[in-house]
Amino acid sequence: MAHRTRKKLTKKEIERDPIGEKLEAGVIFIQAHFKEVIAGVAVLLVLVLVLQYLGAKRSGASDEAMAGFITASQVYTQALSSAAGSQAEQAFQALDAAYSLSMQTWNSNPQNDWARKSAVLAAKIDIVRGNYDAAITTLSTVLAANPDNSIKIPALLHMGIVLENRGSEQDLTNAVSAYQELLTISDENAQVNAEALFGLSRTYYAQQKYTESQEAMNSALALAADTTTFEAFQIERLAAVAGN
Repeated sequence: MAHRTRKKLTKKEIERDPIGEKLEAGVIFIQAHFKEVIAGVAVLLVLVLVLQYLGAKRSGASDEAMAGFITASQVYTQALSSAAGSQAEQAFQALDAAYSLSMQTWNSNPQNDWARKSAVLAAKIDIVRGNYDAAITTLSTVLAANPDNSIKIPALLHMGIVLENRGSEQDLTNAVSAYQELLTISDENAQVNAEALFGLSRTYYAQQKYTESQEAMNSALALAADTTTFEAFQIERLAAVAGN
């Protein structure tokens, strides 16, 4: 097969530098559009700085919310210890401090998960104080945001409890719904399921649904043999109803 004769390069073609030509073309472009290029670089630099600032701010806000929740939880624990030691004044003061810090943490960053946990703690304190309407409002707001289960589970549990305590006919119906939803999302967590079933037992009893109350109690006891004083009282009440 005959080979094609390769064209001989000229001296000008040999001296040609493609990379250098592209760089030269780039310099010419920059010179022609200097203002536009500088403006573009400035915008890009500002954008990078803003993104870095927002990232640092979000991280700082999250850390602040976490610190607020942990501190409020510790103060709440101190309140319980004071109450157990019959130090009523110290207990009330600690509850006030824990509540204020919890609400401040939540209001400062309501979309943050640590802040939502603070809101649940604030609702818990409202339940202890008998401020049921305030607790229900707070828990409803948290649940409306569709948080993850680490927040939704305690929020639903306390919603059931506060509705039980307020105790209207509609409240009891809503409490049953809260406990039943809790059972569907608990991922077979025995402790959570037991708490929900104990709650169902109490609520069914208040609705005079004694058979359902006993069934829920039996299911709860199968998961948690250890009971609180109130749960022991509930067992005795159901036994009394069954004996009549």
